[in-house]
Amino acid sequence: MPDTQHFREVLSQFDWTSAFDILLIAAVIFTLLRIMSGTRVMTQLRGMLALFLVFVVLGRALDLTVINYLVENSVTALLIGAAIIFQPEFRRGLDRLGRTGVSGWFTPARYEDVIDSVVKAAGRMSAEKHGGLFVLERETGLQDVIETGIPVDARVSPELLAGIFYPNSPLHDMAVVLRDERVVAAGCVLPLANELPAFDRNLGTRHRAAIGITEATDALTVVVSEETGDISVALHGRLTHVPDERGLKAVLEWVLEPGTAANARAGEPPV
Repeated sequence: MPDTQHFREVLSQFDWTSAFDILLIAAVIFTLLRIMSGTRVMTQLRGMLALFLVFVVLGRALDLTVINYLVENSVTALLIGAAIIFQPEFRRGLDRLGRTGVSGWFTPARYEDVIDSVVKAAGRMSAEKHGGLFVLERETGLQDVIETGIPVDARVSPELLAGIFYPNSPLHDMAVVLRDERVVAAGCVLPLANELPAFDRNLGTRHRAAIGITEATDALTVVVSEETGDISVALHGRLTHVPDERGLKAVLEWVLEPGTAANARAGEPPV
């Protein structure tokens, strides 16, 4: 009965300003989550939150004095620590907000120009046997990879991509990272694949790097062999050869734009 009375007293104090206060806090939390989404550390943040909730539940259920004291007095420190640790992701989110506005959070990424540019550049490089490696960022952020390269921040085009990988150019040995419709950085260093199937043991460093980044993230990579001119696509740690530009375009559309009419009619992925 006392609990019911207390609940009624709380409800009697609830007015429109309280509702606005709650909505404002919810908007701030939503914005922070949107900023953090699409980054590799989001999984780490979820793990930290799950661990924190475990301590809260155990402390309350078992009445653990020390645990309850640490939980009650560590929230501020944890928030400050998270802001420091994840500041690159916050910076990226604020940069996106400044470039696209609020509508940028609610509109899906567009890949038409990216697909067209990558397909044309890869086809040209394949014919001329110029090696190259394109990394297409998806949900998982690649800021740590981007920071290993040289900032470009230019709108994607076939000429730009093919020019970066022209033989003996300063950046042709590493990878290019594409985000949305822009070339974010070139000369980026990627992690190498940990394990390779028996039939892929002889792959070079460029192909191992193409596989390696897809093992750690959901990125999609397109690699052109300098020796043979073959074009391959890597996703989820698996490398698949595509025969030509048409096949490459089909794969990219299948992965990046699964809702298109052509993909909706297809029963299976093109690779």
